Amino acid sequence: MIPSSSRGFSLIELMTTITVLAILLVLGIPSYQQWMLNTRIRSATESIQNGLRLARNEAAQRATFVRFQLTSATDGTWAVCQLPATAASAATVTTCTGTGLTMIQQVPADNTSGVQIGAATAVADLAATSYGTTVTGGVPSGITFTALGRPMSYGGSSILRIDVSAAQAGSRRLVTTISAGGMVNMCDPAITFNATGSTQGCP
Repeated sequence: MIPSSSRGFSLIELMTTITVLAILLVLGIPSYQQWMLNTRIRSATESIQNGLRLARNEAAQRATFVRFQLTSATDGTWAVCQLPATAASAATVTTCTGTGLTMIQQVPADNTSGVQIGAATAVADLAATSYGTTVTGGVPSGITFTALGRPMSYGGSSILRIDVSAAQAGSRRLVTTISAGGMVNMCDPAITFNATGSTQGCP
């Protein structure tokens, strides 16, 4: 007879443990997938913000026109390039490829599968009542900053709002906006904006 102190798991105990672990995994995997998707949405948003701020800073430092170009609606790729020195020539540029342009930085596709990016050029999309609706389409597009760090063609062809979201239900959505002065801001439409409390929400 085996002493009780050296006795191992019985088959019933082992099967019970495996069943409990399987249930926990089934319950936890959807939450983990949702968390990973929300992380990719935040990463794509922060990457886009970094590109916008880089373009604005480079325009001011170089005292010339610098463009930020969103190149894909599904993988968060973007480019920043220096444009021709004259305003007339810079105004005609709609991409960061071509002659007479100097590439400053280009971000390749990252781990952003499942992410959707939309861009808007209308000032109406910055209104307080507009954040309840997700902006879709509008990519590829971009924004050109002047030597003063201000957007060219504000309210015209320049992107003023970028939404990063996902088709999956329950995923978050983050909105990046560019002001007339060139300031880049991010907000979360799911958070209630309160001027004296949470400022992470969209106004």
